[in-house]
Amino acid sequence: MRYFAMIDGERRGPYTLEELHAAGVRPDTYVWCKDMADWEKAEDVGDICRFYRQRIFNLMHPAASSPAADSSSQKEKDDEYEDFPLRFRGFARQAGADPTIREEDPDYTYRPTSLIPLAIVLMLFCNTITGIVALYYAIKSRRAWNEAHRSSLDHTKELYSDSERQALSRQAHDYARQARMWCGITFFLGFFILAIITSGIL
Repeated sequence: MRYFAMIDGERRGPYTLEELHAAGVRPDTYVWCKDMADWEKAEDVGDICRFYRQRIFNLMHPAASSPAADSSSQKEKDDEYEDFPLRFRGFARQAGADPTIREEDPDYTYRPTSLIPLAIVLMLFCNTITGIVALYYAIKSRRAWNEAHRSSLDHTKELYSDSERQALSRQAHDYARQARMWCGITFFLGFFILAIITSGIL
């Protein structure tokens, strides 16, 4: 919004809100803009009053930063926490988590523990359905690891690049974690069923 002002008997402008003070507009100065029916004193125009109140507040509270500074400061803080998932950034900021600390990548260079024997035992004695799921992931883990390192045993040619081999090793560990989780579920389900059967007999 741009305002004209009556200063020293002359119509001057147009001015933006930020330019009014420098132009010599005072509370009793008559101003006008295209949305106004007639000339009014600056003190009677809502937008001008709000602007001057904010200006006075900023002069009286120099420590208070401007909205632009606040937004840029907030943006810098957001940038610091950009590696955090969006839904957890607020919690991380409030908790004072150090955004410069990065979690190290897990070590995928070692073979994951084979859970095939354990999955078979749990499938037979605890719960068949969840035991089959555990066995499925245990087999997938072994296959992914063997596939990742098959080319290293074959000296005649390279089947995979280093990045592909690393991806397969990571996949083997992911499958092993899934197998471990389903082994735990199978064990506790077996325990739970056994407890129900025992309490029914007693």
